[in-house]
Amino acid sequence: MTVTTVPIETIPPTSALAQFVARGLHWPLLVVCLLAVPVVAGGYLAYMATHDPTFAIESDYYRKAVAWDATMAQDQANAKLGWQAVATAVPAGQALDVAVALHDRAGAGLTGVQLHVEGFFLARSLDVQGADAVLAADGRYHATLALAHAGLHEIRLRATRGSDVFTSTFRIDIAR
Repeated sequence: MTVTTVPIETIPPTSALAQFVARGLHWPLLVVCLLAVPVVAGGYLAYMATHDPTFAIESDYYRKAVAWDATMAQDQANAKLGWQAVATAVPAGQALDVAVALHDRAGAGLTGVQLHVEGFFLARSLDVQGADAVLAADGRYHATLALAHAGLHEIRLRATRGSDVFTSTFRIDIAR
C-alpha cells in the first residue's frame, strides 16, 4: 500500500474582514482609533461646555469687577435714599408675575418710579429675563417675566425717579 501526501493548502479567507485581518491591516486601524477617541471626546466635552444651559458666567463680569467702586457707591446711595423694596413672585402659567412694593424712608408708597425688573432661575442663569414694571391699583409695581421653572430665582430691581437710582436683589423660591 502506497500513501501519497499532498500538501494541504490553506483555505483563502473569503470575507473582506477576514482578508483585512489576514493582511495585518487591523493594527494601524487600531492605532488610529485609539488616537481618535480622545479627540472625539474632547470635541464632545467642548460642545457640552459651551452649550450647557445650566452653566453661565455673569454678564459683563469684568466690567462689573472694574466698576466695584461704583457698586459700593450705589449701595451707599441706596442707604442714603432709604427706599425699601419688597418683592414677591407668583407663577402665572408659563411666566412669573413679580410684584414689587416700593416705600420711602417714612414707609409711604413711591409713585412715579421707573422700575426695571430682571430675573432668572438659578439653575438656568444664562436665561435672564427682563421687563419694565407698571404701577397697578394695589400700589405695587408688576412685571411679567417668561420664567416657567419652580425653584430658586434671583430678582434684580433698578428703580429710577429723577436723579435718584435705587437697586436691590432678591432670592425668591417659587413653588408650582
